[in-house]
Amino acid sequence: MFRFSTPCFVLFAGFLFLPILKAAPPVIIIDPGHGGSSVAGSLSSRSNSSPNNANSPGGLKEKDLTLEFSKILHDEILRQASGEAVQVGVLLTRHDDRNLNFIERAAIANRSDTACVISIHFNAGGGGKAKGSLSLISARERNANYAADEAFGKALAEACNAGVRQYLPSSKSRGVITDGHLHGGLGSNFFFQMARHKNLRSVPKCFLEVEFMDNPDVEKALLKGNREEKFRTIAASIAEYLIRWIGPKAK
Repeated sequence: MFRFSTPCFVLFAGFLFLPILKAAPPVIIIDPGHGGSSVAGSLSSRSNSSPNNANSPGGLKEKDLTLEFSKILHDEILRQASGEAVQVGVLLTRHDDRNLNFIERAAIANRSDTACVISIHFNAGGGGKAKGSLSLISARERNANYAADEAFGKALAEACNAGVRQYLPSSKSRGVITDGHLHGGLGSNFFFQMARHKNLRSVPKCFLEVEFMDNPDVEKALLKGNREEKFRTIAASIAEYLIRWIGPKAK
């Protein structure tokens, strides 16, 4: 009696039968923006990531909210994927209060199975009166994947805002803006570093600004009370879109 270990290779009548290997599931990269207590990277290498940009009127920090929201979004994507029998992976660039520079963040995202990259942020500006969810993408003149990024970012902003409006009906989706105003017109350092990796050039990618956290109305509606439940509602809306979007790629 012959015993074959798995996988087995059988030669029969001149043909070599190889085992059928199932492709790895596509992976969603979630980047919780900022982190830590100091700048990571440098301007000269275009890798500098600030530890924190926005604060709420009550003193909440963007870096903490991005991590909290990203962990909930991670879990919600996997929960919905399991319910829909969609094979997908989800990877966070950070799991604790540290600030990775953009070379490091891009290196984590640089996988052959990466399906998309979403950097989570909370916005500030407009004198503390602005509201709305929006996505930021790389500008057209340096982005060969502009059309795909624009469509992906627009849909993400709308999905995010659908969840936000359950607690803040006056909010709206602001759609997509580009990074042309950043770093004197050079654009996002994260996009710059990802563009250096061939695997990531055709992958949809964007920053998702969940809401304007410096607005007192936003803080009251979303960031106080049972914030985990509110974040889970918003994350569920985003996850629903992502599962629909990634479904055909996961087969």
